[in-house]
Amino acid sequence: MTRATIASITRSGDWLAEGYHKFGQNGRSYIIPDASGRNEIVIPSEKLRWLTNQPDDVSSVRAAHYDMLQADYNFTDPYLIQSVFHERVIHKNLARKVDHIIPDIYDEIAASVDDNFGLNTDKWTELPVWDIAINMFARISNRLFVGLPLCRDKDFLKQSTAFAMDVVTAVALLPFFPSWSLPVVARLMTIPNHFHYWRTSKHTMPIILQRLKDITSNDPKLDIPEDYITWHIRTALAESKQKELEPEMIAKFIMPIEFAALHTTALTSTMLLFDLFSSDPVMGFVEGIREEAERLFEECNGKWNKPTLAKMFRADSAIKESMRLSVFTSRGTTRKIVAKNGLHNDEEGWTAPFGSFISVDLVNRHHDPSIFEIPDVYDAFRYSRPREQFEAEHPDKKDSDEFLKMRNLSLTSTGEDFLSFGHGRHACPGRFLVQHELKMMLAYITMNYEIPLLAKRPANQWLATSIIPPTKATLKVRRRAV
Repeated sequence: MTRATIASITRSGDWLAEGYHKFGQNGRSYIIPDASGRNEIVIPSEKLRWLTNQPDDVSSVRAAHYDMLQADYNFTDPYLIQSVFHERVIHKNLARKVDHIIPDIYDEIAASVDDNFGLNTDKWTELPVWDIAINMFARISNRLFVGLPLCRDKDFLKQSTAFAMDVVTAVALLPFFPSWSLPVVARLMTIPNHFHYWRTSKHTMPIILQRLKDITSNDPKLDIPEDYITWHIRTALAESKQKELEPEMIAKFIMPIEFAALHTTALTSTMLLFDLFSSDPVMGFVEGIREEAERLFEECNGKWNKPTLAKMFRADSAIKESMRLSVFTSRGTTRKIVAKNGLHNDEEGWTAPFGSFISVDLVNRHHDPSIFEIPDVYDAFRYSRPREQFEAEHPDKKDSDEFLKMRNLSLTSTGEDFLSFGHGRHACPGRFLVQHELKMMLAYITMNYEIPLLAKRPANQWLATSIIPPTKATLKVRRRAV
């Protein structure tokens, strides 16, 4: 392990800022040491399109994720990360089924918030935000993955959450061990992962076996739930994927999507709640989100749907602004070079060799004062003001170029100035679901709870390339007496 590798644990943020201001802002790439022991090429955001347009057999997001997640050891079977099957299942089904699943997701949001925030209208409760976010989104995510009643089963949630946390631990620690030791060290370190999978499979296997039986029976009288298990089986049948139809493989495939969904939404929602509830009280952000939520909730007769959620400009903006300001990974759109001859950049005249990594600086781009006005201040309505103004002034221009430009301000639109979901054809496929989940969460919390604003936001912590939310900080909550 080099001194640069050790120093990167605490100095990555400083090095990244120095590289951005010295090179990135001038359109030049640079190399930065990484805590994993490798050197990573960081390109300016202006070269983002060049990177994302590279063929997958030259510059691979999958290979990058495989290495970064220590997939040889972390997920019970390397095939789960090598395969694109589960991503294809999400891609093919989520957009088409979203109107069907929104009511279920909101039902789980309401139930999990009530259970974790409490129903007392007189007494304030001190809320450990990070712990509560994990508890809530374990349930909310699993409502989609495995459905009721399993998504509320305490042992299942305990084991699936522990699996996700143990994956994070292994990802953080294994890079500090020499590669020759990993066949022993990594297998020992990830023994708990296999145990947690075994425990979760005791819950999921009976459901999977029954679902296989029901779907293959083609009985039109059966009311088959719309969840990941159903989507997985139907997609595997349609594509004649025999391996993916094995009950044990279905149970195993649930684990990486559990990890991805829980890890990202818990981090994002924790950052969001601290950003929003430590914002300037003069700006009235919470009141503005509450007014929008109550108005639209009444408009849809208390039943959220995709068109109504699309009108939640303020909530959408509040989430996007938090994801701009409070990223949890400092670099993104990471690719591993898999072409034997490397990847040549003609403009700058360098070649990224086979096996090297290329990424883009998120954190400094998102905080660049030449791009964002007062970039270090949380402005919840930064993206919604122009959208609301345009809607008010041009209600009939739904097909205009200006209207399309306004739509690009939404949370799910990616680009060189907003990279929290990645960019290009490999941008996060679950971002549309995350958008709906977080909007409905904000709506439910602001409509039903009082949360006093903090005088100062608890600080995040840098750890190598990651930025960790304040995991021990709390918010006071009380049920609104409506």
